[in-house]
Amino acid sequence: MQGKDLPSSFDSLSEELLLLEKLSKRYGIPLINREDGAVLSALAYYVRTLGGKIFVDAGAGIGYSTLWIIHGVFNFEHNDKVYIYAVEKNPARYKVLEDNIEKIRKNILSEKSFIEVRTVNGDAVEFLDKIEPSLDLVFVDIEKNQYKQVLSFLPRKLSKIGIGIFHNALIPGLDSDTRKFLEQQEQLSYHVVPTHLGLLIVKRFD
Repeated sequence: MQGKDLPSSFDSLSEELLLLEKLSKRYGIPLINREDGAVLSALAYYVRTLGGKIFVDAGAGIGYSTLWIIHGVFNFEHNDKVYIYAVEKNPARYKVLEDNIEKIRKNILSEKSFIEVRTVNGDAVEFLDKIEPSLDLVFVDIEKNQYKQVLSFLPRKLSKIGIGIFHNALIPGLDSDTRKFLEQQEQLSYHVVPTHLGLLIVKRFD
């Protein structure tokens, strides 16, 4: 890749990542770490290679995790349109998110018309509940006591190739209700990727 293209190596992401990391410290906004970001990017790339078109960052904050999703999608160019929804409820964070996504559009995506990033100021759970199926990748980083609610309607929201990714599966960990729900339900398969904080990966049974 040349020019304004976002390079495929993680080292080449440093400028964009550092900018958002500095902003997060300024505003006191927690971020996923780079280890989880790398996994998220790889999963976004994989889903994209399978034909994924609809990606959601539920609890996007200022757009740090959204950038990792963009990176994964960006590196598999195809004629099909891709939609990435960045959903944030907090008004102050959402304003920063809008500004950051606009910069990413200009600096990174100006020559990648197949990627459309849409920002949504609203409750992530309500957004996921109301959006039409089929979702190909959903990254969830919201209040942990809301995970069970999201998991309950993912089977009817995920596409056949779709996956859900839930942050902090190990630290602080899933609450007892969420763990019990996963153990008893029969519509989703799941696995925890043992990063430092942990990523819960779910997929619906066909």
